Amino acid sequence: MASAPPNPIRTISILRRLSYALLFALTLLITVAPEASARPLVILSDSTTSYQKVLNTLYEVSGIAVDNITADTLDASPNRLQKEPYDYYISVGSRATDTLLKHLPKDAPAVLATFIPRRSYQSLLRAYADHPVVRHKRISAIYLDQPYDRQLRLARLISPRADVIGAAFSDLSARDLPLLEETLNETGLTLEYRVLDEDKNPIKKLQPLLEKSDIFLTLPDKAVFNRTTAKWILYISFRLRVPLLGFSRKYVEAGAVAGIYSSAEQIGRQTGEVMTRLNLQKLVLPSAQYPMYFSVATNPSAAKRLRIRIPAKAVLEQSLKEAEQ
Repeated sequence: MASAPPNPIRTISILRRLSYALLFALTLLITVAPEASARPLVILSDSTTSYQKVLNTLYEVSGIAVDNITADTLDASPNRLQKEPYDYYISVGSRATDTLLKHLPKDAPAVLATFIPRRSYQSLLRAYADHPVVRHKRISAIYLDQPYDRQLRLARLISPRADVIGAAFSDLSARDLPLLEETLNETGLTLEYRVLDEDKNPIKKLQPLLEKSDIFLTLPDKAVFNRTTAKWILYISFRLRVPLLGFSRKYVEAGAVAGIYSSAEQIGRQTGEVMTRLNLQKLVLPSAQYPMYFSVATNPSAAKRLRIRIPAKAVLEQSLKEAEQ
């Protein structure tokens, strides 16, 4: 029995369906295929735990594979920056940023400095002002220290009735005075301050300053708050019952009533998020920025000794975050 001849209409229909399925599969493949990630090099100031935490977290958040070296390794082999085709660089800490800028090729595409104090970053920009990366603004930063408005909001939460906030500066950190005074206008607080001379006994100026203050803001300035003066300021503050706002978690643990800080993991998280945006936006650097993520430390024992009541840590954090939203 002879088989029936193939139906040409049915054959065309099957071929058409197959071509549509193939076209759909190719379209889907193109749509879901990930774009190639920009390739960064991460330079760590050293291999200690805090820098490693930044590195681990930025990788976890961004999912971008990164090569990493320490500043010492880069100093020993600076030619690596010339040989390897990295798309951008991330320096973690002040030393890493200094070392990177020292060896950075003039045609380097972009640098993101992270986990770095704002004043250190600005000093490095001045020191390397002639480098094309700095001159053409192909560098940005995520600061380690907290913005003044956030710290002053904390001062208000700790001492709602305070009128005068005290602060001490070195010649270098005194450059921040206009920035701090501008922020003060929004709080109703009056600033009482002294600029201290490193070569003279600072305690003679600190005691009368604390006597005029309702609350005192300590700043991350090693020229002012070294190991000796930090202890004296704590001693005087307890004697005069003036609460201190600490510039670090350790200083709060030592006796300041409260302070704001960003951990290595929090800075790493923000860095990873910026890396993701850099990948999507073809290496368009954001402006230098303060930490988005932060925590509040409190010292209830210090508050009790000063005979003041302060809100719980979680309440302070929530209030500060709501104010910034």
